[in-house]
Amino acid sequence: MQKPSVRQRIANWIAGTPQPGPTSLAISARVDDSPGWGNLSTRPHDYDTAKVQELYADALEAWRKNPLAWRIIAITTNYTVGDHLSISSPNRMLNKFIKNFWSHPKNRMELRLESMSDELARAGDLFIALFRNPGDGMSYIRLVTKDRIVRIECAPNDWETELYFYEQLETGETRRWLSPAATDGLDEPAVMLHYAINRPAGALLGESDLTTMLPWLLRYSRMLEDRVRLNWAVRAFLWLVTVPASKVREKQEFYRTQPEAGSIVVKDESEKWEVMTPELRASDASADLKAVRQMVDAGSGYPPHWRGEPENANLATAEAMQEPTERHLIRRQKYFCFMLQDILYQAYQRAAQVSLTRPLANTDYDQLFTIEAPDVSRRDNEALASSSQAITSAFMNLVNTILPKADQASVPPLLIKRIIQLAFQHAGAPITEDELQQIINNLLATPAPKPKEPNNEPTPPA
Repeated sequence: MQKPSVRQRIANWIAGTPQPGPTSLAISARVDDSPGWGNLSTRPHDYDTAKVQELYADALEAWRKNPLAWRIIAITTNYTVGDHLSISSPNRMLNKFIKNFWSHPKNRMELRLESMSDELARAGDLFIALFRNPGDGMSYIRLVTKDRIVRIECAPNDWETELYFYEQLETGETRRWLSPAATDGLDEPAVMLHYAINRPAGALLGESDLTTMLPWLLRYSRMLEDRVRLNWAVRAFLWLVTVPASKVREKQEFYRTQPEAGSIVVKDESEKWEVMTPELRASDASADLKAVRQMVDAGSGYPPHWRGEPENANLATAEAMQEPTERHLIRRQKYFCFMLQDILYQAYQRAAQVSLTRPLANTDYDQLFTIEAPDVSRRDNEALASSSQAITSAFMNLVNTILPKADQASVPPLLIKRIIQLAFQHAGAPITEDELQQIINNLLATPAPKPKEPNNEPTPPA
């Protein structure tokens, strides 16, 4: 085979054409046609197992190699977890268990939240295994990646009640995990919990936040790579030397070795030198690259200035673009907090099976848990404070208007209730009916201070 010229090799490199080389040996591969490659479930909107693994692998590779994909997942985690997220409980026994579980050396939940949020956004599903210590009932949390789950079994009459999960092991065997909803789930030393986002109706599995962006991220990477190759080619040039026909062979032999940079070449008027370089219109690609970036931004839901591209945005347009994004992040944070509540609830119930802890009869997570999560938007704190102050001042004026000063110590309980309720509501921290009634009872139980009697004694002379 004739060796290609330097120009041909450069052209092949720019076009991405593989260079000719020695013929490679044939490679044989074993195809796994075991039942594990069947459908993950019988639901109509679920992908088959091979497609699920392909999407998971693509999302993971994009997160590892593409800065845009990495940044999208990082932004979601930054707002979902924030700088601090903690859970407590008004139930004394449950609160003690939460503290032990949260800070246990085998859990370290404070350090684990970031990776859990990343995996949930990147994979669309989170499979969590809870291993129970038979001695004290404490559970240890471990994550199982989505690509290892090959099948999910649900209750015959309720597809939302997941009973069994099947994990493909490295040895080729399949391990069956029980859900806490299974009949014998509480007696198992380990169970699996499943949480999903972006889940279509009628499907068991969710989808990654990157699913709709993966084709456009790939196109954008290829376009940038092509631009890098072309810009590299701009630095390559050729000398075209025009000489009389009688001197072509002589000059060709003379300039067989090109002049070094900085050297001086003396020629007569019959010899003409020209430089040939690739003509690259770089500005023509800017609109195409921007259009692809806009598709990525549309899929992520994040405005361009969040990834460092302000363009023509000002403060007003930036704030207008952030509101839909913040609503999406608030919903994601609520689901993430529910996920943590469910993990703690299941771990506590499993601990009650082997320890002296009493099982929980209440299943209302809003009453069992108290969550302190970071604000997704901190711009409205000042507005809420001003609103609470304004509504409080308005009610004070109302009381001064409808009641004489002598009767202001006996404000009707219903009016007190409405004042307190609206004050907390406008402050952005609404309280429950029980808390409100307890505050009113404390106020009514506290006697009003007696007015000071006037001092009629004469003032002694100075």
